[in-house]
Amino acid sequence: MKRRWQVIIGVLISVAALVLALVGIDLKRVVATLAQSDYRYLIPGAAALIAYMLARSVRWRLLLGPGVSLTRCFWVTNIGYLVSNVLPFRLGDPARAVIIGRGEGVSVPAALSTVVVERVLDMLTVVAMLGGVAPFVAGSGQAVSAGILAGVLAIGAAAVLLLMAFRSQWGQQMVRRILVRIPRLNAERWARVFDGLFDGLAPLRSGRLGLSLLLWSAITWAFVVLTYWALLQAFIPRPPFLAAPFLVCILGLGMAIPSSPGAVGVFHAIARYGLTIPFNVPAEEAVTAAFAVHAFQYILFAVLGLIGLARESLTLGAIARSAENLGATARSTDNPGATARSAENPTVSDHNS
Repeated sequence: MKRRWQVIIGVLISVAALVLALVGIDLKRVVATLAQSDYRYLIPGAAALIAYMLARSVRWRLLLGPGVSLTRCFWVTNIGYLVSNVLPFRLGDPARAVIIGRGEGVSVPAALSTVVVERVLDMLTVVAMLGGVAPFVAGSGQAVSAGILAGVLAIGAAAVLLLMAFRSQWGQQMVRRILVRIPRLNAERWARVFDGLFDGLAPLRSGRLGLSLLLWSAITWAFVVLTYWALLQAFIPRPPFLAAPFLVCILGLGMAIPSSPGAVGVFHAIARYGLTIPFNVPAEEAVTAAFAVHAFQYILFAVLGLIGLARESLTLGAIARSAENLGATARSTDNPGATARSAENPTVSDHNS
């Protein structure tokens, strides 16, 4: 029942945001804008987006270790985007951990902890970029406030992750003290699961690796900015220079808002007003760019994700069930029959279903 309400609330927010994105729009001018667009910029946009996925995969492999190939990291990352874009509950990140856990060398809990580290790095990078861009963008006060809050949370999360990486025994002891107080729970079994999460933080103990992660985070988001620059060039005549990095920042923060799969509506509303309010871009051009950029990314991620599924011999249904089991197991008590798979090694079926 709770999960059903989560879906309903996300859809309602998406519908409301979509209405907000389209209010007062002259559709004839949108069609005219599409007709006048320079679609040649889609080529560098696609190249930059693929480069972003590759850079993101390099950074993830640094966290996972040499036991996982860069090629597999790339295709599994694309699968994660596909899952998040078409399925509810934003299962893309758990799905990536489950798929990587099918191979040898990395457990699912360890892979899941690397995903958490990735998200913290993303937040830190976006906040830093917003801090550099916002002072030069008119009317960006609310974005700055949101960025400050997100930055404080990201720095706090980073501090906790570093502490757990260098003093993992503290985290393990704390987890065990909490688990033993939960009735009907096999504390030792779950302690071993959390030990796997702490193991995934081990790469953060290396200062050299930490610098590499920061460097690749900067490269990753630079490609995102380049992608948006190219796509805005396609649909907006002479877009403002700072429009692309500012849009990347506010969309990066805004994706935390609950929504339907693919952030439909929420993406469009943020993109429209992120272009019209601070940069005075005409509403029809802003809406055209918002829908075109979203559709372009959605289609490209879908194609790459489907190729990744074929390479892994998986289906979306199998991934969704395994990712949901990963979360459901975390809520279950010590009942071996309560879940189909152990949380210590959830797997995805290799066969179509």
